[in-house]
Amino acid sequence: MSSLEYEYIIVGGGTAGCVLASRLSHAGHRVAVFEAGPENYADQIMSPTGGPLLHATEWEYQWKSVKQAHLGNRELANYGGKILSGSSAINYGLWARGHSVDFDQWARLVGDERWSYSNLLNYFKKSETFHDRGAAASVDQHGYEGPISNFSGLRKYPLKEKTLEAVKQSGIEHNLDGNDGNPLGVAPFTDNVKNALRQPAGLAYDLSKADVFTNAIVARIDIDQQSKSATGITLDDNRSFKAKEVLVCAGAIKTPQLLMLSGIGPKEHLESIGITSVVDLPVGQNFHDHISGSMFWKLRNPDQGLAMGSPNFNDPSFRTGMPFDWIVTIALPDEVLSPAAIADGTSLSAAYGSGPRGHVEILMPYAPIASAGTPYRIPPDGTHVATPVVILLPTSRGSITLASTNVTDDPILDPNYLATEIDRTIMREGFRAAIRIMETPAALTYVEHETPPPGYPRLTSSCTDEEIDARLAHVGASMFQNAGTASMGTVVDADCKVKGVNGLRVCDASIIPVSIASHYQAAIYGIAEAIADIIQGKNN
Repeated sequence: MSSLEYEYIIVGGGTAGCVLASRLSHAGHRVAVFEAGPENYADQIMSPTGGPLLHATEWEYQWKSVKQAHLGNRELANYGGKILSGSSAINYGLWARGHSVDFDQWARLVGDERWSYSNLLNYFKKSETFHDRGAAASVDQHGYEGPISNFSGLRKYPLKEKTLEAVKQSGIEHNLDGNDGNPLGVAPFTDNVKNALRQPAGLAYDLSKADVFTNAIVARIDIDQQSKSATGITLDDNRSFKAKEVLVCAGAIKTPQLLMLSGIGPKEHLESIGITSVVDLPVGQNFHDHISGSMFWKLRNPDQGLAMGSPNFNDPSFRTGMPFDWIVTIALPDEVLSPAAIADGTSLSAAYGSGPRGHVEILMPYAPIASAGTPYRIPPDGTHVATPVVILLPTSRGSITLASTNVTDDPILDPNYLATEIDRTIMREGFRAAIRIMETPAALTYVEHETPPPGYPRLTSSCTDEEIDARLAHVGASMFQNAGTASMGTVVDADCKVKGVNGLRVCDASIIPVSIASHYQAAIYGIAEAIADIIQGKNN
């Protein structure tokens, strides 16, 4: 194989990797994609409701964190796609672009307006075909010819109007379109389903012009020590492939692992396990993830078919997506968060910049849905609904480090969840907001009360901080929305080039330097579209 067999080698055939492979190969470039997992579009993967059933399968990496001091000293599960299409093949399908102010903060941090919301907007639009045109508050915020279809669905769940009324009675405003750059309020739940099927990135984006290698584990990036240039990759079976440029798209946990195994990372850490340092960079630092905690609510009349699992919850349209109608995003007032910031030795402006932010999210599923890592569950038998609470803008930061020099060994994950008083305050207030919704007159027409884990009191509007903290320590779980571990500004530049190494870029959630009020899938599609143009000199 000649040294110029490929112009671009893409490590990781996940969401971003598939976008880059498709765009670059269709532009006439010679592209190879190396994906550690298989290609599989079986029924259980293509089912829009199949996400919860895909955890702990061969199509996922199954990681564990180190013990988390603020979550009951538990080791928390974390997952990522190990399949062509990556996490877009195994997630729950939620399409949540994020808040414009978060992208604007990113742009200010790195000093490059290409990463602002207004400049990313064309790429968000390029990735999507939006089907809710009549309902959208801002038609010009959406694309209508992109690979990924998204809409709020044709499903007519029995509790749709009552749930909306309950949220509004709690004081939260109705937002007609949560994907127009301002998700605040209660907005329609939007997912990326087409013809009642999931849309994995590798199907939505045409890969026919790229060479795709599946079940191919990249052991290291080959780097010429003299020129400090990436020359290709070597697999764990010792096969090597050459390229002009290597694009690492392995995700926020595997990407830093691969960079460090290749000598790119904190010098002291690498040398401590016998790896020669090529470039000393803070790879694996700035790790941030969204943490969640679910409450379950007992229905008054479950025999009416109000929730998933009931034999009467049987409209065929319910199988075309996850059982949600609404998603709630809340900005907490400064007077609530300022004391927490002071306790953390910082200020709100230092933590978040200016403007209202989507600090916390409440999901409203018609099923006892919780993150896969939650130790307390209720069977989906139609008797309960849930209110998962998610911190969207954590200020806590953790790390990814190496456990060994073997790429097939899991790295060490320390998300450092809830290490700041700001984060703990956000989660407490998120729980209280969910409780206020479920104690409104509208909600009390269909729910009786919260069903707590054994040994814990029910949470009500009068519960204390300590009661919420104790509950969260028991049920808190990752949302598997990992980011920041090869951050723009410290590890890569604004063109996503790894600092100090020629011919090497990172193109996935690892580069996101700040938390974004998003579930990342929609954001990653747009970010990858932008990077594809940067690589080709079209976005300079």
